[in-house]
Amino acid sequence: MPEQKRIAIIGGGPIGMEAALYGACAGLDVRLYERGRIAENVRQWGHIRFFTEWKRNRSPLASRLLTERGFELPDGETTSSGNELADYVLRLTTLEPLRGRIYPQTEVLRLTRERCLKSDFINDPRRADFPFRLLLGGAFQEKVHHADVVLDATGVYGTPNWLGNGGAPCIGEIANQKRIDYHLPDVLGRERARFANRHTLVVGSGHSAAGTLLAIADLFEEFPETRITWAVRREVPPHGYPYTLVPDDPNPNRDALHRRANELTERHNVDFHPRTVVDAIAHNGKNFRVTLSNFGTPDAIAQTQSATQDTSVADVAAESWTIECDNVVAHTGFGPDHTLWSEVQAHIHPATDGPYRLAEKLIHNNAHSGVGLSTGYAEKRPRPKADAEDEVNQSESEPQEVQDRWQIVVGDPQLLLHPEPNFYVLGIKSYGRDAGFLMQNGFRQVRDAYKLITGDEKFDLYEGALD
Repeated sequence: MPEQKRIAIIGGGPIGMEAALYGACAGLDVRLYERGRIAENVRQWGHIRFFTEWKRNRSPLASRLLTERGFELPDGETTSSGNELADYVLRLTTLEPLRGRIYPQTEVLRLTRERCLKSDFINDPRRADFPFRLLLGGAFQEKVHHADVVLDATGVYGTPNWLGNGGAPCIGEIANQKRIDYHLPDVLGRERARFANRHTLVVGSGHSAAGTLLAIADLFEEFPETRITWAVRREVPPHGYPYTLVPDDPNPNRDALHRRANELTERHNVDFHPRTVVDAIAHNGKNFRVTLSNFGTPDAIAQTQSATQDTSVADVAAESWTIECDNVVAHTGFGPDHTLWSEVQAHIHPATDGPYRLAEKLIHNNAHSGVGLSTGYAEKRPRPKADAEDEVNQSESEPQEVQDRWQIVVGDPQLLLHPEPNFYVLGIKSYGRDAGFLMQNGFRQVRDAYKLITGDEKFDLYEGALD
C-alpha cells in the first residue's frame, strides 16, 4: 500500500457513506463531511418507493458488515422506500470502521488548493504537491481542514432545474419559486389535503413525474374533483404515449410505473399536452395562473416551415392558453452545483454539466441505447448503425434495436479523472443532467476511485461481485 493519504469525502448520502466505509475498511485515513444529518436529502423523499430492488441498492461490503453485526437485512428481491434506505445508510455509521470518521452538521463551503490558484500549474501533476484546503462551516466557528484526495458525493437534489422554456426561469417563476413543488411532494401522506379535489399542473416526463402523477391519480376515486394538467415539452413517440416500454423489461416495477403513467393520458380528469412549455406563472394569493404554449405536431411545423421557407422552429406560430390551478409541480430534473469546487481544475461537459470523460461515455451509451440525455424512457430512437468498435464488441445474439441503457456497465476508472489530481465526483452528481444513474453505478465508482487512489488496479473490496 502506498503512503497514507488524507481522504475527504463530501456528502453523507448513500454513495458518500459507501465511499467512507470502503476507504475505512481499506485502512485509509478517511473523513466524511455532511452539512446536515446523514442521508438528509434521502429523507426529503422518504415516502417514495424505489422500483429497483434492495439487492441493487446496497453494496456487498456494507451488506456483509451489517449482517456480521447482527442486523437483519430486508429480502434483496423486495423494494424500499426512501426512509428505509435512509435508515440503512444511518446504520452504516454504527460500524466500527467508521467510528470517529463522520462529521455531520459540517458543511464544506469551498474547496481550493493550499497556496495554489486554479490558474496555477494548468494540467500539471505538480498541483498534487499542494494539499486541498476545505473551508468548513457549521454551528462552530469556521475552520480549515486539509486533504490529499477529495471525493465529492453531494448529489443534486438541492439544485432542481428551472421550469421555464429552454431551461431558464419562465416569467414569474423566480418570484413564485417558493410556491412551486420542485421536489417530490408527499401526495398521499402529509400533503394529501393540498392535492385532493384540487387541480395540479405537473411538468415533466421522467420517473419523478410518473410517480407524482400516479399518486395524484390514486385520489381520483375518493376525491372525484381532483384534476391534472400534464405538460411535456417534447413530442410523444408514434405510439402516442409519453413512455416507451422496454421489451421484456427485466425490472417489472419500472415497467408497471411506465404502463400506469401511459394509461393516465386517457383518463377524463387528466389533460395531457405534449410539445408544451411553460411561458409564465402568476399567483394571486389563492391559486396559480399559468400560461402554456404548444408548438403543434411535427407535420404542422414542417408544413409551416415549407410554406414560409423558414427552418426555425422558434418562428413557427404557437398556440398559447392560460390555466388556473392550485399546485404547480416542476419535475424537470436536477443538475449539479459546481460552486463548491469552482476553484479547482474540474473538466465539465458543456451539455451534461457532469465530469467530461464520464459524460462522453454516457452520451455514447445513450445513443446506442436509443434514449436522449435527460429523457429517461420518455423518448426512444432507433439505434444508430454500429461503428467498427461496436461491431467487434457486440455479441451475435444482441438485438439491433433499442437496448436498456441501465444494463450497460460503465466501469473504467479512467472515466473519473479530471485535470485536477486526486479529485473525483461520485454518485448521481457525476451523471450531471443525465437521469440514468443507479446505485450500483455509484458503488462501482467507489471501487474504481479507490483503485486510482491506491494505485492498485486489482483493488476490490467487493471481490468481483459488481463486475
